[in-house]
Amino acid sequence: MIRKIMKNAIITAAATAMLLGFGTDTKAADAYRDTAVAGIDAAIDQYVTTQAVTAETTEEAEVSTEASTVEPVQESTARYPQFENKLMANVSDYMNIRAEADENSEAVGKLPHGAVAEVLEQGDTWTKIQSGSVTGYVKNEYVVFGDDAGDYAEANCDKIATVNTTTLKVREEASADSTCLTMIPEGESYEVVETADGWTKLLISDEFTGYVSDEFIDIDYDLGTAISKEEEEAEQARQAELARQAQQAAAPATPSTPSAPQAPVDPGVVSGTRADVVNYALQFVGNPYVYGGTSLTNGTDCSGFTMSVFAHFGYSLNRSSRDQIYNGTNIGIYEVQPGDLLFYNNGGSTIGHVALYIGNGQIVHASTERTGIIVSNAYYQTPCGATRILP
Repeated sequence: MIRKIMKNAIITAAATAMLLGFGTDTKAADAYRDTAVAGIDAAIDQYVTTQAVTAETTEEAEVSTEASTVEPVQESTARYPQFENKLMANVSDYMNIRAEADENSEAVGKLPHGAVAEVLEQGDTWTKIQSGSVTGYVKNEYVVFGDDAGDYAEANCDKIATVNTTTLKVREEASADSTCLTMIPEGESYEVVETADGWTKLLISDEFTGYVSDEFIDIDYDLGTAISKEEEEAEQARQAELARQAQQAAAPATPSTPSAPQAPVDPGVVSGTRADVVNYALQFVGNPYVYGGTSLTNGTDCSGFTMSVFAHFGYSLNRSSRDQIYNGTNIGIYEVQPGDLLFYNNGGSTIGHVALYIGNGQIVHASTERTGIIVSNAYYQTPCGATRILP
């Protein structure tokens, strides 16, 4: 259409020019007209093509501009963004998680005090959640959502700090000029005692505390998850078996004197009695820490743990960690094999903590009241000595 309008306009202009320029010489005018029209056709074709390309390019540019326009990300206005679409149980012990939104429905798990869950579907009375391995319904009157959950965690839950640098110095005071008590490795987590002015006081083990710079740690709440009915039953069965074994071990055993250490073997390779000791000790992971305790099931401290583990195999160890280092043969801290003991001085001049080395750079030990008996990096703090009890 555009081409036709343009051609007609140009031909009209050309005809006028011919009449003025050629007068009555119609033959010359006809020849000029044919030549001019042919040129006009070519010019119009070129113009229309150029305009089409320009329009297409402009359209693409507009589309490109629209496509590159990204909606700005809406910043969260929540005081606790990490608790958005989450809830916590507002109970002193635990609350039941039901298979259906009905109090008479089967209980498929428990949401303990201090545990967090993801909100799947929030209703007026019941909310569908997912936490740990459990999916089910909880009653709204026993939970808190979003920022309220954040307030609840702030008031009721411990905090943990995770090291985010290769090796972090633990200081005696909240100052870079203070004495370095020990070194802790990247990825390890510790209970937060207090934090202020860019420094955080951590509980490293037992009663051992020290300060680290906030620049090198990530702090978060120590939150639990739901426990399924099957997980609870399995834990009850495990505890019953451990109690049975502890009862058997309570019978007096004849202490034996450790043999002289054998030639070094490949570190990390567990065999014979060493495997037995390690596997026996690992059964008690998750059980409580109790200062002064010696019960592998009901609560023990660090030296009570190692003493009781070795007592099961007929070895008599002293009660305190500072004395247990003399119960065997002293070895280098990097010569340890599974079943050996590693000692820590907690940043002081005397030994204050002991753990059982289990291989692959790991230990099992009764750590703190928060963690209980756990598996840790053997160098979660700098060891000060090692002893071999087993042959």
